[in-house]
Amino acid sequence: MADTSKEPVNPKKENVKLSGSVFLWTFFAAVLNIIIYFSMTVIFSGLFTKNIGEDIYEKSEDGSVSLVTRIIYSETTTGSTQTTSAAETATTASTSSSSSGVTTGTGTATGSTGTEVTQASGSTENTTLPTNQYKQSIRSEMPAGAESALVIISQTFMLILLVAMVYSKLWERGDKDNNRVNFNRMPEDKLRGLKVGLMAAIPSFAFYLLLVVSKLGLITDKYFALYRFLNISFMPIINRLAGAGVSSSRDVSWVSFLVILLTLSVVPLAAHLAYILGYKQISISEKIIYVNPEKRRKRRKRRY
Repeated sequence: MADTSKEPVNPKKENVKLSGSVFLWTFFAAVLNIIIYFSMTVIFSGLFTKNIGEDIYEKSEDGSVSLVTRIIYSETTTGSTQTTSAAETATTASTSSSSSGVTTGTGTATGSTGTEVTQASGSTENTTLPTNQYKQSIRSEMPAGAESALVIISQTFMLILLVAMVYSKLWERGDKDNNRVNFNRMPEDKLRGLKVGLMAAIPSFAFYLLLVVSKLGLITDKYFALYRFLNISFMPIINRLAGAGVSSSRDVSWVSFLVILLTLSVVPLAAHLAYILGYKQISISEKIIYVNPEKRRKRRKRRY
């Protein structure tokens, strides 16, 4: 709908409000991206890895958890013999950990890391553990090709969602500003989308500066784990650059830091492009949905 009001516009005040709105939309996109990333990880893990063993953990009275037994499946061993050993291992682990902290399995005492037992696959599924113990499956490593595919596919979907959230807000603003400029309610500013995007990215830049400070050792190097979570929309690429198990910023190279810095430009650039397209009233979605130019013109007439 055309904006024919003669009231002047305060672009600076609107930019602050709009950047706040864009930041909230990026936060909402991050929440959805958490679901996307972990869903993709579960799917790929189920398709390309298999269960190769299990860990048995024990909860102590003070709430701490320790590994008491690690069982690695092997097709070369017999199920009946190893099933008995697994049951004895679990029982011995429960008794010994409460007295001396030493766990005895097949004649090997190991303390906190537990005993590693080799047995036939699936032979302890019916083993009853003490109430203070529980099992956790051990999965095989994902093949390099599958891991790369997971990074590419999940990051692509997450990036599309993030850009779509920013795009919708700035395209509408550009479309509206085109009308305002035509009615002399505000001066033309084709960089407005970029300005709003940069303002919306201020928290991200602040988080990144803290990451650099952490790398320099001025604050805890464990901040990297928090930074990765705060930038969930780029977690696949960050994990690829630094390693999924890395939690210390000191273990991340400066080259990786530079690539991570480039991810901060996504929101400002997406905002700038969306605003320009909206200002020029170029709708990508309409070009895809309404192939017939006549249908597109009729739809725009209904809008205005």
